[in-house]
Amino acid sequence: MELTRHHGLGNVFLIALLEELPKDPSGLAQKYCDPQEGIGADGLILGTPCSENSNAVNRFNLFNKDGGRAELSGNGLRCFAQALSMTSKLEDDVFHVETDVGLRVLKIEEFLSDNEMLVTAEIGKASFVTDFDFDQLEEKDSKMVRAVKVDIGNPHLIVEVSALDNIDLEQFAVNENENASPEGINVHLMKVDDYSNIRIKTWERGVGITEACGTGACASAFAASNWGLIGSNANVHMPGGTAIVEIGESIELAGLTTFMDRHQVGNG
Repeated sequence: MELTRHHGLGNVFLIALLEELPKDPSGLAQKYCDPQEGIGADGLILGTPCSENSNAVNRFNLFNKDGGRAELSGNGLRCFAQALSMTSKLEDDVFHVETDVGLRVLKIEEFLSDNEMLVTAEIGKASFVTDFDFDQLEEKDSKMVRAVKVDIGNPHLIVEVSALDNIDLEQFAVNENENASPEGINVHLMKVDDYSNIRIKTWERGVGITEACGTGACASAFAASNWGLIGSNANVHMPGGTAIVEIGESIELAGLTTFMDRHQVGNG
């Protein structure tokens, strides 16, 4: 099995394009995403053939570093687009892929070099989880202004803060996950700089603190826009780089995607 490794703004994924899912994909994710015993990544993406009568080019299956299956990943989708492009099997720069939450459109905007491209991914619709309020947070901090849960195909907790520093994101996220829904939740601290720019720091379920999170960037921009803090287009700055989020009926995420290296491994 060949694994290609890519990153979207520092969010690292191993990708294999296969004819079917292997026997234990969760175990493979744990094995190969481990930086000491394996290769090192935030998640393992396995591309498989689409369901019958689908107009998608491939199916996106994501397993987090801890082996848990994830519904969606914005940066993962963008890296998947690059992996598919490198096979030379794409007939168009705009195409559909299947995910656990439905079809998503991917668009290769520009080839910047042999290893880098600009990709836009359709993330989907976002909505607030209505049975949550700020007072439900277990570990409130004086820098925390307000909080909301957002569903964008996967679950997110967005916490607006007056300052990103001096909050223990790891401990806060672990504590909140103990009180979240059974599937866990991605946690983001968000600071609004101006009407077009926000900054976030992210802790992802099944992974931990990451350099970037595509769906988290979209969920954060969705929350900030609904609070009237930004417009419908925003630059979301993360430790690994900046993504551009366009908030419409279906939210889109754009940013750089980088091919890193190849690895030949066993599939069991």
